[in-house]
Amino acid sequence: MTEIITIDLDDAARLASLHRAAFGKGWSAAEFQKHINNEFDDVIGRLDKGKVIAFAVLRTQSDQSELLTIVVDPAYRGRDIGHNLLSEAERCVVSRGADIMFLEVAADNTVATALYQKLGYVRCGTRKGYYRRVNGRIDAHLFQKRL
Repeated sequence: MTEIITIDLDDAARLASLHRAAFGKGWSAAEFQKHINNEFDDVIGRLDKGKVIAFAVLRTQSDQSELLTIVVDPAYRGRDIGHNLLSEAERCVVSRGADIMFLEVAADNTVATALYQKLGYVRCGTRKGYYRRVNGRIDAHLFQKRL
């Protein structure tokens, strides 16, 4: 059984490991520590048997929020964990006063794009050549949702 938790500094290395597995280069433990300590950021996650298996990093300022990253351990994908975590992330930022959430996703990440669209996110723009890949660059698709 998994549970939603607020991530603390002790989990930063695990987050960095999961992020690297999902995105190649990934963020460092120090970068996650900065998000955990930032007053505008929330870092929430799911645990299974005491181990972080998924997490989201959110930033809220005034009435706007942004999903900075979301990751589910590959061994736990396909179990609606990302769906449930993103729904919890929305509740989290609403409790801070946000009424809109923004996010970006690589144009080739069709699984994430399908999840965002299923949850009511609407594409609102493109950042051309935003992500680096081994074979060049790829666009980022921007999405938003009124909460």
